[in-house]
Amino acid sequence: MKITNQVVEKTDTTDTTTSTLADTTTSTLADTTTSTTIVSNYCDDCDYLDIKEIGSNIGQVPKLAWSDYQRIMSENSARDDIENFEIIINVGPTTELYFLENESYIQKGINFWKNFILPEKYYAFFYSYNDLNWASNELTSAGFEGDMARAPCRDGVCSGANSGIYQRSPHFGIGTYGINSKDSIDPYRYGPLHIHEITHSVVAAQWIGNARNPQQAANDSTPCWLNEGIAHAAGTSLGVDTYEEYLEIRSSQVTGRHIQPPFDDYSASTILNYYNESLPGICTKNPDYVLGYSIGYLTVEALNAMNGADSAMHMFSNMASGKNFEEAFEITYKLTWSDAKPIFAEYVSSVISELFNS
Repeated sequence: MKITNQVVEKTDTTDTTTSTLADTTTSTLADTTTSTTIVSNYCDDCDYLDIKEIGSNIGQVPKLAWSDYQRIMSENSARDDIENFEIIINVGPTTELYFLENESYIQKGINFWKNFILPEKYYAFFYSYNDLNWASNELTSAGFEGDMARAPCRDGVCSGANSGIYQRSPHFGIGTYGINSKDSIDPYRYGPLHIHEITHSVVAAQWIGNARNPQQAANDSTPCWLNEGIAHAAGTSLGVDTYEEYLEIRSSQVTGRHIQPPFDDYSASTILNYYNESLPGICTKNPDYVLGYSIGYLTVEALNAMNGADSAMHMFSNMASGKNFEEAFEITYKLTWSDAKPIFAEYVSSVISELFNS
């Protein structure tokens, strides 16, 4: 399915929003790995789909996935056995924020993932291009690398975002958020982005205790469609209040991206090839990396409808314990990735076609 001559309202401009902290340090796994038992949030009384059912239930998949995010969020919010998570917000001295609930949405993401390993705390830096030097100095003063400030900036504008955990112990979470006034019209910037980014930090945190450089170990273990897919599914699902809003932002996120050649072909065969080329440790350099925000997102949404909205993070936990992606996938979903991916390719192709033609 190739998209041609489409007029699309693009509400998301975060193609420069990268997913992991840049790091040139080679990760070496520790001599022994830590096995962590994490309680599954799979609900015996909830409705889930078998993989064979997703193709004939296109309209049900997003509803089941979104509803399960709300279920887990509600269950976690009712608990009082988890200590408060420390979030340190830093705003550039001349930066004018158009959204003032940054901390509350980062906290919301933490609350959703709090059954998993978390970084000890999370530092978030918000700044416009005029405050880029300030951000670099603040990062250095906090014990991090000043060059990390450049991650969300390019061409004289800081508009993207980048998040992960710091390469050296104690592996604090770090997020750099570019602020540009033109982004203020984008609903994705009002919560979904923050949950997307903190999810990246939680993903990398699964390797704490299992690798000397957990962030790089996570990068080297994860297909890029999954890396962006888990973050985008969480951000869009938890960052809005109603299912109707979710469907709107879901549509704009998928159709607002990559309709230009050569990324305007969403046939099942092309999507299957994208999965095959999304190789851990290599795919971050692929020009189609950004398809994780659309194809990867819809794939994780389907996984959530099959096994629960936190199921992909369980897969990361298995990878952090020493399994490769395909082994972790089979443990989590009780089927092989080689059998699953052609079914997902057909499903995602159909969904994208429906979204472009609705």
